[in-house]
Amino acid sequence: MTSPAAPRPPQLSPKLPQLAAQGFALRHSRQAHYEFDWHVHDCAMLLWPRKGALRSAWQHEGGSGDGTGFEQMLLTRSQAVLLPVAPALRTPSSTPQQEPGELYLAPEIACTLNGRGALRLDAAALSMRDALLAPALDVRAAEPLVQAVVRQITRARPLELARTLSPARQMAARFAQALDWNEPLPGIDAIACELGTSTRQLQRACQDEFGQSPVALRRQMLAAHARRLLTTGLPLAQVSVQLGFATSGHLTRLLKAVAH
Repeated sequence: MTSPAAPRPPQLSPKLPQLAAQGFALRHSRQAHYEFDWHVHDCAMLLWPRKGALRSAWQHEGGSGDGTGFEQMLLTRSQAVLLPVAPALRTPSSTPQQEPGELYLAPEIACTLNGRGALRLDAAALSMRDALLAPALDVRAAEPLVQAVVRQITRARPLELARTLSPARQMAARFAQALDWNEPLPGIDAIACELGTSTRQLQRACQDEFGQSPVALRRQMLAAHARRLLTTGLPLAQVSVQLGFATSGHLTRLLKAVAH
């Protein structure tokens, strides 16, 4: 992927004065065609799309301003970019309603975050992140919620490889992640929303790549994971509960319907 050239020097967008009271600041925009050219912050930040997808580019650790050492990708709803102090960042407009959410963190809060760059967030991090921008959030609840978000995103997985995958394979990877983390499998519509595509396009991509529908792939992966759990000696009832089945009979019917 071609590296986006950054100006010398990027514009400073200071945020530390806003962090003086609580150590963090929140911002989100509903501006149509939101766009922000190359700039740097004097604090750490977490950037994510509140709706649809968000195109962003940022500087690698040790990258220079000569167009080298930059990363860029289209972030979807389950993803975010975590940046420490100083790396250059650019958010070009890519959709008519591009709504970013931004969490700025003082050094004493951000010091526990070792990762940087694009991350995939788990269900808990997504829920807490969305709650941060809820209009009804009491200001007294914001600080512990930010601390909880910071702790949760330390578990987030880097997205360095995921950006090269096709939508169909990103969907399969998302199913595998949910199974690994004992989370409910997301629906096809939810996956399409995360990937910034339509359900119909995802269905076509899955058929072309795997020769089956997204629903069939989801059932196949769920059945395969259930069989792996059963081979460890877990009882059928426990596996059923762990995978979100209402009864053991539902899991039994899935295993009978989906071939090994």
